[in-house]
Amino acid sequence: MQNRTMKPNEAISIELKALVRLLDDPDMSVYNQIEERILSFGEAAIDLLDEFGSACSDLELSSRVETLIKSIRFQSVYSKLVDWKNNEHSSIFEAALAISAMHYPKMDVIALRQEMDRITRDVWLEMNEELTPLEKVQILNHIFFEIYSFYGNKGNLSSPQNSLIKDVMESKKGNSVSMSILYLEIARRLNMPIFGVDLPQNFVLAYINNESILSAKHRVLFYINPFNQGIIFTKKDIDAFLKQINEKSRDSYFQICDNRTIVKRLLHELTDSFFALGENEEAESYQKLAKAIE
Repeated sequence: MQNRTMKPNEAISIELKALVRLLDDPDMSVYNQIEERILSFGEAAIDLLDEFGSACSDLELSSRVETLIKSIRFQSVYSKLVDWKNNEHSSIFEAALAISAMHYPKMDVIALRQEMDRITRDVWLEMNEELTPLEKVQILNHIFFEIYSFYGNKGNLSSPQNSLIKDVMESKKGNSVSMSILYLEIARRLNMPIFGVDLPQNFVLAYINNESILSAKHRVLFYINPFNQGIIFTKKDIDAFLKQINEKSRDSYFQICDNRTIVKRLLHELTDSFFALGENEEAESYQKLAKAIE
């Protein structure tokens, strides 16, 4: 009788099941080896661990399973951010989706991308080459803020939901960073020269003169505040804002920042939010993610 050849996925499943059954080993050196091997399977191990954890009545074993699942999910998001950092053409929106997956591992990423496609298409349908930069921004503002009803959440600034892009897209509200990320994604897809400006206690955007994009010194035509319905403002308004919050003026407050700075700022917002809620473990996870893009 001929032996049946085992498929790779089947072999992995059999090994994982055997390893999971050994997770209650009291010898920590043995457990550490088992843990290391399970972690090496990555996301392929999550469903089996979930199933095992749900059926488990042993609290210590359940805790071990939960820790393993969190570690795998963290490493998955960390790896995605490293890949994002190494791809100069990656969108900030994709980085924000990866970060949201830490909190919502089963979120419908395809549906969120499709929603962004719809918003962008509706803006594109109103655009033409004859429009001035100001007119283009007015159209984007009309579609994004009036038709799709997005707005800055001024009522609960410390909520992590303001920074998790899944929540922002579903609730239509967010903080200055998350609102800017969505606005930037639409602009990027439409080849509009709009970039982030990292301000203290706020985050805004700058519309750059097309001719200055490739130069070392970018010429800002005007600034945009997505947290406040896309209102247009100038350098003088930034000066006034800095005086209002008693912040010393710096050149960087008037210049555009790179995408990595924006993603770091988003992670910083999430870290602060979870620390404020007393969810220190969650906060520290987002803090560690920032190292992926350094």
